[in-house]
Amino acid sequence: MSSPRFSQTPPLPPITRARDKQFLASLQAHIDDAKEKLELAGQCDAEQQCIIYGRAFDKVIEYCTDYKGLLSAIKCEYDEFIDVIKQSQRDAVHLQGKLRALASQPTTLVYNRKRAMELTKKLEIIQNDSRRIENQLEKLQTSKSLKTPGLEEPSDIKPSSLIPGMTVEDSLSMEKLTQYQQQLEQKRDTLKADMKNKYVSVQEKIELEHKLSSALQDREEAELLNKKLMLSYRQKRLVRDAIVAWMQSNKNVSLYDAVSQAIANKNELKDDVCAAEVFDEHDPKKVSEGKSLLEYVERFNELFLSRQYNAAAIHAANSPRGILRNMETMEKFKAAVVSDEDTSPVLLYFEALIGSSHLPKHPVSAELTLEGTKCALACEKLELVVHWVTQQRITYSEALGDVIYDYGEREPYHKPTCLALAHLIFKKCSNSRKAALCMCLQGLVQGVLEYTSQCRHFSLEDYVFLLTKCPSADLIHGLTKERNGKPAALSVGQATLSLISTHYKEYGFQLLENILDCGEGALERVIVNDVVCTPEGWVEIADECIRNNHVQLSEKILSIVREQDGIVEFTSSEEDAMIMEHVFM
Repeated sequence: MSSPRFSQTPPLPPITRARDKQFLASLQAHIDDAKEKLELAGQCDAEQQCIIYGRAFDKVIEYCTDYKGLLSAIKCEYDEFIDVIKQSQRDAVHLQGKLRALASQPTTLVYNRKRAMELTKKLEIIQNDSRRIENQLEKLQTSKSLKTPGLEEPSDIKPSSLIPGMTVEDSLSMEKLTQYQQQLEQKRDTLKADMKNKYVSVQEKIELEHKLSSALQDREEAELLNKKLMLSYRQKRLVRDAIVAWMQSNKNVSLYDAVSQAIANKNELKDDVCAAEVFDEHDPKKVSEGKSLLEYVERFNELFLSRQYNAAAIHAANSPRGILRNMETMEKFKAAVVSDEDTSPVLLYFEALIGSSHLPKHPVSAELTLEGTKCALACEKLELVVHWVTQQRITYSEALGDVIYDYGEREPYHKPTCLALAHLIFKKCSNSRKAALCMCLQGLVQGVLEYTSQCRHFSLEDYVFLLTKCPSADLIHGLTKERNGKPAALSVGQATLSLISTHYKEYGFQLLENILDCGEGALERVIVNDVVCTPEGWVEIADECIRNNHVQLSEKILSIVREQDGIVEFTSSEEDAMIMEHVFM
């Protein structure tokens, strides 16, 4: 018998079981469904896809019982590798923040030193005023003791004012007083310890300032040297390129002429701008700059889509060339939806802008400042607005002052703070009318009069606006009286005409009544010497007096106006000044 022949064809592949096919189909359907949901939500990034496939891998491990240990070990290694990459990214962001903070320390120290000098000058002024007031008080006490020489103060007089931080009952308890004394002694000991540990001598401060100044000077010298070396490098590079071009050419021109022509063109490298245009492709700082900017924007989009708004805000605020410091980025943060407990993304972005801005170089623009302030006030974060304004890293505008002023009108509790902020902003914007109004609403009448007298562009319309918006007896008195040898800002007739056309007409009638009470002829001298208000104006005032039941005042004004035949001049102005000084007494 012949030996049997075996077929040389390879064996057939194993037939996949129906159970395996069903598992693989369901797993693929699960992956596709999860990816589709993420794409619809706009969150299908690399990290989310990694999570989806990781869950699918877990299901494969559970299904393949024979290789469960090996597959679990493989997945564990991949997870550890991914965690290391994420941790390195977080560390890089943290180190960049530390680097920026260290770089801004010299500038911050200079600003703080300037602020300390300003506060020292203010402290000297306050101390001088305090000494002057103490001298006045001593004089008053001395004069009072001379008037009552027979009186002696009893030895058992109780203090008329309470001890700060204690009630009446506690101030009469010996136990409470002993505890309070112990607290004061503890504070005193703490202050003495701080004087030894937390403060340095003036000599050490001066030495540190000298070191800082020398370091800054060395840095400036190093920058100048760097610019010179860069210019020299570019010039040599230009000559080298000329030689290379000559070697590659047909050499119709001599090498000497080619190099001479390159040297003749060195005037193009007088400044860094022209040189940068010539050597952009060779400058290390310019290599792949467009690609770097694109990667920076993509990183911002990744942070924003993953709802890491704080990190995205810091990333955008520190963007190169300020490509993300604009209203488009602000609108993107405004459109983000968060829960009520979370901080508004707009506030996070604006805080990051403030932290990365310096007034001399990169102040926050007026448009961004206005939007950030509106958002903070809408969230009732007035303390943030106070911090931003006092930091002086924003751009002041009249619209910003109007927003803060309107918020104070809506919230009476915060009105004093809003008026102070609005006054500072309007003063910085040279809007003297609104700045004076804010001072007047705070009750600073004497300050308003001093401020308006120093403003060169404070017109008659501005005075009328101030009088009609915030009338008061002291303000009317100050505006209708001579000040520092200068004529009054408004005449009595002007002030009265301005007031009777508003809801504060009673102030005008009170002004005229007080002048009339000063004596015979007082009102007549005021009307005759008023060269601004015409007789028709005084007749209008008299008619308004009749309509408001001031008949006697109206008849007196009309009789004075009718008696005037032409212009009457009075040489003595001292009596008029005395009348105006006693109007509001």
